[in-house]
Amino acid sequence: MDIKAELLDTLRQKSIAIASGKGGVGKSTTALNLAIYYAKLGIRVALLDMDPLSDIATILDLESPEDTLKKERAESAVSSYIQPVFTNLDLLFPRSKLHRGESQKLLQKALQQEGEVWNQKYDLLIYDLPAGIGQEENLVFLAYVDKLVIVTNAEPTSHVSAGGYIRAALEVAPHLKLYFWHNKYSLIQENGFNPRQVIENYNRHVPEELQIDRSKLHTVKDIAFIPHDPSLDLLQNNLSLEGSTLLKLLESCEVLQKKLLAEIPEHLSLDENGKNLIKHYLGSLRKFPTSQETVRQVEEYYGAFYRSTSSPTIGKFLAKKKLAEFSDPLRKELFQYIEQMRRHRLRNRLLEVIPLLEESLESLKDAGRLFAMAPSRSHSKRIHDKMVTLLSEAVQEKLVEPFDRNLLGLILFYFALSKIIVSPSVQQLFFEFIPKRKNSKGVWVRDRNRQIHYLVEKDLEYHKRYFLLIKKLFPVVLTQLSVLVRTYPSLETWILKDRSGGANRVAYLKLLTGFVHDAIHAGLGVFIGFKFNTASEAIKQGARTLLAELSQKGSVQKELVV
Repeated sequence: MDIKAELLDTLRQKSIAIASGKGGVGKSTTALNLAIYYAKLGIRVALLDMDPLSDIATILDLESPEDTLKKERAESAVSSYIQPVFTNLDLLFPRSKLHRGESQKLLQKALQQEGEVWNQKYDLLIYDLPAGIGQEENLVFLAYVDKLVIVTNAEPTSHVSAGGYIRAALEVAPHLKLYFWHNKYSLIQENGFNPRQVIENYNRHVPEELQIDRSKLHTVKDIAFIPHDPSLDLLQNNLSLEGSTLLKLLESCEVLQKKLLAEIPEHLSLDENGKNLIKHYLGSLRKFPTSQETVRQVEEYYGAFYRSTSSPTIGKFLAKKKLAEFSDPLRKELFQYIEQMRRHRLRNRLLEVIPLLEESLESLKDAGRLFAMAPSRSHSKRIHDKMVTLLSEAVQEKLVEPFDRNLLGLILFYFALSKIIVSPSVQQLFFEFIPKRKNSKGVWVRDRNRQIHYLVEKDLEYHKRYFLLIKKLFPVVLTQLSVLVRTYPSLETWILKDRSGGANRVAYLKLLTGFVHDAIHAGLGVFIGFKFNTASEAIKQGARTLLAELSQKGSVQKELVV
C-alpha cells in the first residue's frame, strides 16, 4: 500500500530531525528534552527513535523490551511499537533495530498502517537520528522532515563532522531548513577557534570542491547555546554529592571572578564585543604570565578569533585594514589594565581556589557511582584553607554593592554545605530518598525511569518526601554556618541577613531547596524542573526559538507558554 503524497507532505511540515555528524555531542539528550518541553506546553509529540541502538530508551531507563519484541511481534500492528512516556509524549520504536535497513522498514510500515492516525494524534514529530551519514540508517529519513537541527559542540572535529553531514544531507534533501544547536558551548577556545562558525570551520578543513556555499542554503540559524553542565551530562552520571557541592562552589567563584573582570576601563579603545571577548579570555586564564606576555596572548587570540569569524573575502579586508590587530595605544591601555588585575588581591585568591575545585571535581568523576557513600577526600583540607582565606580577604575589600555581598554570601553557603555533605548520616538521607530497583543481576540501582517520571509528572508523594528531606537538612546547614562564623568571626560579614539583621532563613531555605533538587536529579539528562540552572534556561530558550520557527511555518499552532 502506497502512502499518499498529500499525507506525507502534511506530516513533513510538522516534523523535525535531530542529527549530528559524530556521536557524543548530546544529540539524543537534546531530542528528548525538546520533546518533553513541548509536551509540557500541551503539544502532542511523537518522538521517533530511529537510532539502531535506541538511545532514547536508554536515557529514559526503560526496561529492555527485547524479550517481548521478538519475531512474533515483527508481524504485529505498528501501534505495538508505540510506548506512551509522559502526558502528550509517545516514544515510537523504543527498541534496538540492529538489522540493516530495519529502521526504514519500520517507519514505512508505520506510515502505511497509521499515517492518518498519526496526523490526527500528533502536533509534532521529532526524529532522533543516529550519528553519522549512513544512507539506510540516517539520510533516508530526511525525506520525511522539513527542518533539520544539527547538534554540535565547541570542538573543531565536531564542526568538521557537522559540515560533512550537512553536505551529505543536502544532496539527498535540498529542501531542508537548517538549525544549529550548540552543546557544551564556550566562547573562549584555543587558537582563536570560533564555536559559532560551524560551516566556516568546516570549509577551512576541506578542499574547495567539498566546501559548502552558505548563500545557497534555504536557511541556516543558530538556535541554542548550551553551556556545559554535568548535571545534564549522562556521561557524568557518577558525580557524587560532594561533587555537586563543589560544582556549585566553583560556579559561584567563577561568577565572582567575571564580576571583577567586568570592570574593564571604559576608555579601552574597543567596542563592547571586543571588551567582552577580552574579558572572557582573561577569565579563562588560571594565572597571568608577565603583563607584557599576557597582552601578547590576548592580541594573538583576539586576532585569530576575528579572522576565523570572517569569510575569506572579509578576512582579506580585515587583514588589509588591520582591524584584527591592536594599536600601540590600545596595547598600553591593556597593559595597564592587566597590571591592575595582577595586583587585585581578591582575584588572586580566586585563582588559587578555582583550580583546586576543578582538580577535586576531576578526581571525583571516577570515584564510583552517583551518591557514593565514600567520596574522595582529596584536596579537602587545601580547599578549606583557601576558602577561608578568600572569604576573609574579601572582608578587607569593603565591598558595598549588593550583588557582590550576596555572591559572597552564596559562596559561604556552599562552603558550609560542602562541610556537611560528606557526613555519612547526611548521605544516607539522600540515598534513602532516591528511588531504586533491582537490575537483571539482582543488584539495587537507581531507578532513573521512575525518578524522571516523578520530575516531569510532578508526583505528589515524591514531592512530600522531597520537602521532608529539606526539613531534615535545613537545621544542619544553619548549624554549620554558625560553626564557621564562630570559628572565623570575620565571615559573619557574609551571612545573608533579613530586614531585622538576623540570618535570612527564607533565603537559605530557597538556596538549600534549589541545591537538593539539582543534586538528586543530577545525571538524569532532563532539564525540566531545574529553575535556577544556566544550562536549563539556555535549553528552554533554544526550544522556544525553534518552536517560533515551527509556528511561523504554520506546522505547529500553539501559544508559547512562559
